[in-house]
Amino acid sequence: MYPILLLVIVLVLYGLAYVFYGKKLLEQRVAKADPTRLTPAYAKFDGVDYVPANKYVLYGHHFASIAGAGPIVGPATALAWGWLLPLVWVLFGNIFIGAVHDYMAIMASTRHGGVSIMTISESVMGRKARYIFLIYVWFALILVLAAFFSVAAATYEAVPTAATMAILYMPLALLFGLLVYRAGLKVKSATVLLLILVFLMLMYSFYAPTYLTYEGWVIVLALYSIIAAALPVWYLLQPRDYLNAYLLWFFVALAVVAPLLVPVIGFTGPAVIGFAATGALLGAPAGTFPAGQYIAWFWPTVPLVIACGALSGFHSVVGSGTTSKQLANELDALLVGYGGMLTEGAVSSLAVILPAALVWDFASIAKSAGISLDLLLKAGIDVAKTPNILGFPGAPRFYTAYGFTQAIAWSRVFGVEVFPAFFTGFKTFAAWALTAFILTTLDTCNRLARFAWVEMFEWLKPKTLSNPKGLSGYGVLTNRWVASLIPVLVGGILAYPTIP
Repeated sequence: MYPILLLVIVLVLYGLAYVFYGKKLLEQRVAKADPTRLTPAYAKFDGVDYVPANKYVLYGHHFASIAGAGPIVGPATALAWGWLLPLVWVLFGNIFIGAVHDYMAIMASTRHGGVSIMTISESVMGRKARYIFLIYVWFALILVLAAFFSVAAATYEAVPTAATMAILYMPLALLFGLLVYRAGLKVKSATVLLLILVFLMLMYSFYAPTYLTYEGWVIVLALYSIIAAALPVWYLLQPRDYLNAYLLWFFVALAVVAPLLVPVIGFTGPAVIGFAATGALLGAPAGTFPAGQYIAWFWPTVPLVIACGALSGFHSVVGSGTTSKQLANELDALLVGYGGMLTEGAVSSLAVILPAALVWDFASIAKSAGISLDLLLKAGIDVAKTPNILGFPGAPRFYTAYGFTQAIAWSRVFGVEVFPAFFTGFKTFAAWALTAFILTTLDTCNRLARFAWVEMFEWLKPKTLSNPKGLSGYGVLTNRWVASLIPVLVGGILAYPTIP
C-alpha cells in the first residue's frame, strides 16, 4: 500500500467524523448546545481562571494542553505490534471514544458552572467519592509532572536548540497576551505578527543552543511551572499554548506533505508483526525479561500504551479544569473538545505511525529513494547495527522516523546529496515538537493540580467565614502561589535524580 492512499483515508475519516458524528449527533442531539446560555467564563469572570476566550485561541490552548508526550511516544512504542494495529486503534478509539469523552467532559463542566469532573462526581456518587477522586487526581498529576520534568530535561540536555526555542517562546506568549487582552489588537493581527516572530525564533534557535545539565533543567522547568500555573490564564498559559498549536500544526502538515512527494514509494514496514510483542520491541529495560519472550498482547495492552491520541481520562481533567472556564459559547465546545482530540489523533496517525511505516526498513527505503548506504552512514544511521526503526527506543524511534521521512521526501526535490543535512534538521525539528507538546501539558498540569488542591481543602472554608480578614489555614493553603508550589516541589523531587 502507498502512504498517500492511507493518508487520504485517514483525513477523510476525520473530516466525516467531525461533521456527522460530532456536529450532527453529539452537538445537536446529545448535548443540545445552546449559544444563548451564559457560560461560566462570563458568569464567574475573575480575570485569572474564568476568562472568556476566542474559540480558536481556546482550541489551540486545549489541543496543546492535552497533547503531551503520549500521542507521540505511545504510538512509537506500539509499533512493536506492527503499524496497522496501532493505526486502527487510534482511528477507532479517537473518533468514537476519546473525542466523545473530551467533548462531553467540557460540556458537563460548562453546565455545572465550570467545576472539575471530580466535583461533578459528587452529585452522582456522593461526597466521599469526590474527595477520593480529588486525592487520586492530585497524586496522578504529580506523577505526570515528574515524568514530564524528566523527559523534557533529558531532551533539552540532548537537544540544546530545543531548549532555546522553549525559552524564547515565553516572552512571545506574554507579548501576544498583552497585545490581545490589554492593547485590544485583533486576534488575527496579533497571530500574524507573532507567527513571524516565532519563525525568526526558530531560525535563531538553530544557531544558539542553550546548555544546562539535566538537574539544572529540572529546576528551571519547576520554576516555570509554578509561575505559569499561578499567573492569570490569559497572561502566559493560554497564549503560549495557542502559538504552540501553530508549530504543532506545521509539524503535522509536513507529515502530510511528505507522502505527496514520494507517491510511488510503498511502506517498508510490516502491517502486523503479531498480536503479542516482546519486551525488547516494547522498550522494556534489558534484564527484566528473558530474551525474545512475549510480554504484552495487543489487547488489552494497547489502550495503556496509546492513551493520548485515542483515549485518555486525563483529558476530562483538562477539559473540566481549564478549558470550560474559558469557553465563551457552548457552540465553541465542538471545535475545542471534539476537534482538539481529532487533531491529537492526527498527530498519532499522520506524524508518528505513517512515517515509521514508510521508513521502517532503512536499507529498503534508501534503495527505493536512490539514497546510498554511505549517505545513510553520513547521516548517522548504520544499517548494519540498526537495520530498522525498532532498533530505537520510544522517543528516538519517533523523531528518527519523522526526520528520515522528511529527508527522503525533500531529497526528491532538492537532490539526494541534501539527505544528511535534511535528516539532521528535521529530526531536530521533531524533537522540538515533542518538547513543545510536553511543555504545554506541563504548565496546564500544574494549574490543574492547583485546582484539585484548593478543592481538597474546601471543607476548611466554612470555619474561616467568621474571620474573613484574618489569617486562616484555608487562606494560606489555597493561595494560588502556595497551591502551585506544592505539587511542583513533590514532582521535582521525584524527577531530580539523573536518568541512568
